[in-house]
Amino acid sequence: FNVANAALAVCMVLASGVDPQRLQQVLDAHDPLSLSVPGRMQVISEQPVAVVDFAHNSDALIKALGSLRPGDGGRRIIVFGATGERDTTKRPDMGAVAVRNADIVIVTDDDPHDEDPAQIREQVAAGAQAEIDAGAHGVKLYNVAPRDAAVEFAVSLANPADAILVAGRGHEVSQEVAGIDVALDDRRELAQALSKHGFTPLSPIAQTID
Repeated sequence: FNVANAALAVCMVLASGVDPQRLQQVLDAHDPLSLSVPGRMQVISEQPVAVVDFAHNSDALIKALGSLRPGDGGRRIIVFGATGERDTTKRPDMGAVAVRNADIVIVTDDDPHDEDPAQIREQVAAGAQAEIDAGAHGVKLYNVAPRDAAVEFAVSLANPADAILVAGRGHEVSQEVAGIDVALDDRRELAQALSKHGFTPLSPIAQTID
């Protein structure tokens, strides 16, 4: 879908009357990786595939998980939560969607705001568990908090053929908990966890985060 978005942007530029040759010159002058949007399907490592995305509803989770490509025999691992003080009805559906599209589901905190984080996690996990009870017996479900611990737990379960998606916060660098902004960047947490567990994050990741 990022390719589709980029193609649409090019079409809009051409439709506005820009000289196609000039557009081609601009595209040729830039590394495509430098044009990526921070926190939108941002690749942190390739073995395992580890990605941070802003997906924070059911439809976005389906698209993001569907775009992941594990290696031979690899599994899809997702770390995500639901935002506090928002539509509560979507929480169990997000859990069910995760189970239908991943092999390992780790429910954690997003931005709980003034809600009880544990209650939010339980609502998401209830939807996931209902889907498992309905027949998705091969899926493993975990409820892990705080979020940085959940990210590290996901990496600790991974092998090089797996694909990890840390979803919901994207480029954000703080998490609101009971009115307090707590420093937290999924990209940094994921890169650090990968290094800790013997994997190699992409070398430009520090620059793309900053």
